Amino acid sequence: RPQMVAFQDIYSGRVLAWRLALTANADDVLLAAGDMIEDWGIPEHVLLDNGREFAAKAVTGRAETRNRFKALEADIPGLFTALGCEIHWATPYAGQSKPIERAFRDMCDAIAKDPRFAGAWTGNRPDAKPENYASKAVPFETFLKVVAEGIEEHNLRQGRRSEVAWGRSFAEVFAESYEKAPIRKATEAQRRLWLMGAKGLTVNRVNAKIAFLGNEYWAPWLHEHAGKRMVVRFDPADLHAGVHVYSFDNRYLGAADCLMKGGFLSLEAAREHNRARKDWMNAEKKAVEAYRKLTARELGLDLDATAPGDPIAAPEAKV
Repeated sequence: RPQMVAFQDIYSGRVLAWRLALTANADDVLLAAGDMIEDWGIPEHVLLDNGREFAAKAVTGRAETRNRFKALEADIPGLFTALGCEIHWATPYAGQSKPIERAFRDMCDAIAKDPRFAGAWTGNRPDAKPENYASKAVPFETFLKVVAEGIEEHNLRQGRRSEVAWGRSFAEVFAESYEKAPIRKATEAQRRLWLMGAKGLTVNRVNAKIAFLGNEYWAPWLHEHAGKRMVVRFDPADLHAGVHVYSFDNRYLGAADCLMKGGFLSLEAAREHNRARKDWMNAEKKAVEAYRKLTARELGLDLDATAPGDPIAAPEAKV
C-alpha cells in the first residue's frame, strides 16, 4: 500500500503539498515540505505527527521537544529547525489533535473508491474487503494521476461548512488569508535543505578528508576544519557528485569533490545493501538455530543407540 505524506494549511483546510511513496520515510517528508515551501513560502509554525519519518533528525533535528530518537549534542539541524519554524507535535494516539486526519478520511471515501481503482481497493479494514479484492493492480503512474485529481477536487469543492469557509471552498479561504499574510520565501541556498540529504560527519584530523558510505571527499579549505564535526549535504541519487559542507550553526562553507569513488553511488543503493545484509544475517541466525536443534536431536539419537540394553537382574539375599 503506498504511503502519503501531506501538509495542510490549518486555518483554511487546504492541502498544500503531498508526496506518495511505497514506504514512509524522511526523504519524502523533506520533498513534500520542499514542495510546500517552494509554492507557498516558509511557515512560521508547523504541527507534525510523531511518526519516525517526521521525527527524523534530517527533518526536526535539534528541535526542543521530540518524542523519538535520543537528542545528542552532535545532531544536525533539521529542515524546519534550520528555517526557523516553531515546531509543535501532535499528541500520540490522539486523532483529534491532527486536523489533517479529517482530510485523509475524506480522501479515503472519495479517492480510494474511484472507479478506476475497481478491483484494487483493499477495503478500510481486514474484515471488510470488497468481493473483487485483488482482482486488479493499478499502475503507480495511474494511481498518482487519480490522487492528484482527487486532492485538487478536495481543495476546490464548494459548500464547505467550516467556521471560516461559510459555503466556500478550502482554496478560496486559503487565497483570501494568503493575500493578507506576510510570507517568507526560500532563498537558493535554503533550497539545498530539502533537495539534498544531510549527515553529521567529522573531518579527518590527519588528511582533512570526509568519508561517507565508502566514498572520500576533499577540498583544500577543509584543512582549516580538520578534526571538526560538520553537516554534509549531498544528492541522495548521486553520491559521487560531491558534497556541500556546512557548520553546525548552518553557515555554508563550500563544496568538496569526491576524490575516491569506492562506495555507493546512491543512498538507495546503500539502503538496499543494508536491507539485503540484514535479511542475510537473519537467515544465518535462523540457520544456526536450526543446526543447533538438529545437532541436539542427533546427539540424543546417538545416546539412545549406545545406551545399555536390558537392566541386570538385582541380586537376591542368600544369608
